Amino acid sequence: MSYELFIALRYLRAKRRQAAVSVLTGIAIIGISAGVAALIVAQALITGFRNEVQEKILAGTAHLNLLRTDNAGIEDYRALAGRVGAVPGVRAVSATTYEPVLMTIGDRQEQAILKGVDLEARREANEVFATTIEGDATLLSQKQEVKEGEYRAIVVGKELARVMGLRLDGVVTVVSSQTRLTPVGLAPRPRFTRFQVVGIFASGLYEYDSKWAYISLQAAQDLRGDGQTAGVIQMKVGDIEAVAEIGARVRAIVGPEFMTTSWQELNRPLFAALKLQQRVVIVFFALLIIMAALNIITTLTMTVIEKHRDIAILRAQGATSGSIMRIFVLQGVIIGAIGAVLGTIVGLGATWVANRYHLVSIPAEIYSVSSVKMQARALDCLAVAGLAVLISFLATIYPARKAARLLPVEALRYE
Repeated sequence: MSYELFIALRYLRAKRRQAAVSVLTGIAIIGISAGVAALIVAQALITGFRNEVQEKILAGTAHLNLLRTDNAGIEDYRALAGRVGAVPGVRAVSATTYEPVLMTIGDRQEQAILKGVDLEARREANEVFATTIEGDATLLSQKQEVKEGEYRAIVVGKELARVMGLRLDGVVTVVSSQTRLTPVGLAPRPRFTRFQVVGIFASGLYEYDSKWAYISLQAAQDLRGDGQTAGVIQMKVGDIEAVAEIGARVRAIVGPEFMTTSWQELNRPLFAALKLQQRVVIVFFALLIIMAALNIITTLTMTVIEKHRDIAILRAQGATSGSIMRIFVLQGVIIGAIGAVLGTIVGLGATWVANRYHLVSIPAEIYSVSSVKMQARALDCLAVAGLAVLISFLATIYPARKAARLLPVEALRYE
């Protein structure tokens, strides 16, 4: 052990005549610990929320969508899906279409989005088979040719079913409004179709669970009345982070009349807001750590005043100004390191308790998910602890330089 570190450790030990310094040292450690713990918990909360939302989005929607630039229907969608499925990186392909409708049962009415399911595609390509929690989504293939008195099959979202009071085998009327050209212009042409509930799905995202329902692609085509067309070719990819490169390959094959949209593009405002929120949280709690580090300046300044005789003796015995400066820098860094370690332990403990007892619940209507599992990553914890030690080091510069400039003659003159 170097003598600078030995002296720094001795100065940190409490003595009766240094009670004030010891109290300030304890306050500094507690303040840094609190800041580090709060920042770790906040980081874990934001990371957990982001990963939870991303996981739900990827499980409940397509990774990549292909559609025409003019928003017209895709007539040869089966041949196009075969070409797209051969693109490297594409794992599964399915044609689909979306139709805004009004769902009614008794005196209850709710707006909803019907999504057509291509039952000839691989099950992996249609998320409804993975998210259905009640009933059987494969029953969507039944009654494609509906006779009088029969109903088509539908799978509705969990929240939508709750609001409308729907149960398995229940019947709901779907009103879709198409338009037709009349002598006075375009006029609505409503279509009334009755569906029987064969399943209830839960994606985990409130926006989908409260507004979406699935029907077969053929039923959606009949509902739209525009022939055997699809609106979108949806894809699941092997690497979700490489979706932009895969989209470029798809566009190169299908031609300029098509465009692609990825899960990243569709949800960019959400993830941008989360990233901004993370930065604001880091800055806020970094300021909290800086405020706690001000106690280090006070502690070291008082130590310099009380130890001026020791400093003078060390200088007279040959200690350089650099050695004196290192003594007080080490003292402040040790305070910061102790606070960082304690804060990390407290923060990880708080994260574990919150996850163990499900303490973090949020309104699903606002945040799409109802609960968040905190995720404290090792790299984030190391970064927060390192930030605390760095701030503590910066706080030592002024008092350490002041101690290094102390002249032995001036310090010992009145001793």
